[in-house]
Amino acid sequence: MSQPPHPDQRVPSPTAEFETIAALVFTFLVTRIVVAASMRLEAVSFVANDVGYYAHYLERMLGGETGLMVEYPVPAVWILMGLYRLGGGWETWTAVFVLFFLLLDAAVAASLYRRGRAAGTLFWILFTAAQGPIIWYRFDLIPAALVAWACLFLLSRPGVAGGLIGLGAAVKLWPALLIAPMLAPDPLRAGPGRRRLGGFVVVGLSLAAASLVTSGWERSASPVTWQSDRGLQIESVPATPLMFLRTFTDDESWPLALSPYNAVEVVAGSPGVSAMLLVSTALTAGTVLLALWLTWRLLRNVDRDDPRLVTGILLAVLCVVLALIVSNKTLSPQYMVWLGGPVAVLLVHVRSGALLRHVHVLAAALVSLGALTQVTYPWGTYGILAMPLGSGPETAVLVLRNVGLVILTGYATVLAVRVSARNAGRVAEDFG
Repeated sequence: MSQPPHPDQRVPSPTAEFETIAALVFTFLVTRIVVAASMRLEAVSFVANDVGYYAHYLERMLGGETGLMVEYPVPAVWILMGLYRLGGGWETWTAVFVLFFLLLDAAVAASLYRRGRAAGTLFWILFTAAQGPIIWYRFDLIPAALVAWACLFLLSRPGVAGGLIGLGAAVKLWPALLIAPMLAPDPLRAGPGRRRLGGFVVVGLSLAAASLVTSGWERSASPVTWQSDRGLQIESVPATPLMFLRTFTDDESWPLALSPYNAVEVVAGSPGVSAMLLVSTALTAGTVLLALWLTWRLLRNVDRDDPRLVTGILLAVLCVVLALIVSNKTLSPQYMVWLGGPVAVLLVHVRSGALLRHVHVLAAALVSLGALTQVTYPWGTYGILAMPLGSGPETAVLVLRNVGLVILTGYATVLAVRVSARNAGRVAEDFG
């Protein structure tokens, strides 16, 4: 079901619509050509190494080995194995892998446009382009796309929206927390909240059961234990103070090393590492509480016919994803793509008023943070890793990106709280 035109939005003529589509397609193609061309540069080409990492273990799994790729949920490995087989194996699958994610990228952009607003499509195109080729060479565009589609279908297909969140949780875990705000307006009564919950439970439990039957409990639970055992990754927000001290002082107390988890971490036992890991744990618990608090506000203050419902859910989803990224002791650069869906759909849904200006700020900030992330990886990677001290300019960009994420999390949370306030009249005055 398509979204009806907003009273303040003129229906474009066929010529104007064609010109808009042509401009968006041109922007998509040009940005993707530039991103693809960057892979020819030595400073960027190593981004493709992850596809080789996947291939190495998938080939061994085809040879009968077990206990491999335990960091990924079982359904995620099924998807990777499907792409590997489709691509013909080790020597030829990279092109198929990249093409799949390029088409997925385009599919999200097209879906956003079909919902009736070019702004969300343009944001998605610029946001994903700003992050560079990493979105085609790692796995995280899949859960990001599923969350984007779930946000699009919140009201028109609530059962599908919940099922997409369940599928996202099955392949990458983190989307599971997003079902909480999607329970609004009331999961205890017949309506969209209950249908979202039903879709989530049916898809999530079905895939969990399939994982248990095919792989057993230990393998099904391994992504959680893998994550809990990891150390302090250098790109993470909790690691920021230590990375700053490592670079901008003469103290060599913070060496870096490649961990058994295939990530560069601040070596355990270095000053402050244990404290920052505790901070990360506390922030992660805080993220769960934030999700529950925002959900409670939506359930208490926003009913089914309230025009704030979709906006409130989308802002709550954005806050939770931001908080998940900020609190995590790991922050791989591809995680940034998780943030695109909620903001793109906010640009589709919010058509006028002061709130639209705030959404534009969110969108501009995310494109900027995406670009800063690409500067840190791959362009600035060697500078950040420099021994015994990091390189100032590259580490400064990393610090700036992380500080920006913290500020944006606070900003989005303020918006979510104000939109879900009890006094609907005051909210309309502030954001109408």
